[in-house]
Amino acid sequence: MSDFMQWAMAGIEHNSKVLAKAALIGGVAWIIEVCRPAATDPGLSGRWHNFRVFIYLLVGLAITAPFMDWCARLLPAISLIERVLPDWKRDGIVGAVVGTAIYALIWDFFQYWAHRFEHKSSALWVFHSVHHSDTEVNSSTALRQSVGSVLVSFLFTHIPTTILCGGNMIPYLGFTLLFSGWGCFTHSNIRISLGPMRWLLSGPQWHRLHHAKDSQYHGCNFAAFFPFLDLIFGTLKIPEKDEWVETGIENDTLPRTPFAQAFFPWRNELPATSNTASPCNPEELQSGSVGDAPTLD
Repeated sequence: MSDFMQWAMAGIEHNSKVLAKAALIGGVAWIIEVCRPAATDPGLSGRWHNFRVFIYLLVGLAITAPFMDWCARLLPAISLIERVLPDWKRDGIVGAVVGTAIYALIWDFFQYWAHRFEHKSSALWVFHSVHHSDTEVNSSTALRQSVGSVLVSFLFTHIPTTILCGGNMIPYLGFTLLFSGWGCFTHSNIRISLGPMRWLLSGPQWHRLHHAKDSQYHGCNFAAFFPFLDLIFGTLKIPEKDEWVETGIENDTLPRTPFAQAFFPWRNELPATSNTASPCNPEELQSGSVGDAPTLD
């Protein structure tokens, strides 16, 4: 078998496992969401749409895999943490928990700023807006990402995190919990509040404000795991007790097909009656105004 065929078969096998895991987690989450919904449930059609976007995303990532592999080969073999503290890591459950927590915090720090730039920059917002265009946010919304947006995350979140942490700090279970389970949980359409823990860990009600259509909520909650990052950098907004906001983008002109959303989100399909705003722009939180996603200074 040729090298190309081996690479192709390995990619198909890997993506099949990813799709199976996404379907399993999404199916379990759907059952829970139906039992205690926070808002209108999108049903099978809405979830199937997001799942198809995810399928095209995996295809796009397979196409760009040589570029990402090339970037990975340029990274240092030894992480910065290991250079400064070579004997810091411990074996066993405690070591796994500590390693996962440190990795999550560092990753979320870089993710916070990359995410905030996606809302600040018109060029980056084009790609990220696909994720925000879901009017019925639910667990499958976590899968609704354009190829461009994931590449931005790879460059500005994954690479700096890997430089600091390396590739072996986080165990497989911790990786699955953070990057499969937690995203599904924070986007889930389930009426649950984390109570006092909402200051420490992100949850569905807290993250739903980030997806709000109403401009009064714009400029908030960019962290993926730790809301105290938003507190530190001035973008934290805590929901009221029974506050479950409407989600989506005002005057959305994004393409409607999963293929176009994954690959060509800049191809507007519907005319807008007014300028389309970038939800959760920090300047909009302060001014209450809505306008085009502004460019970076």
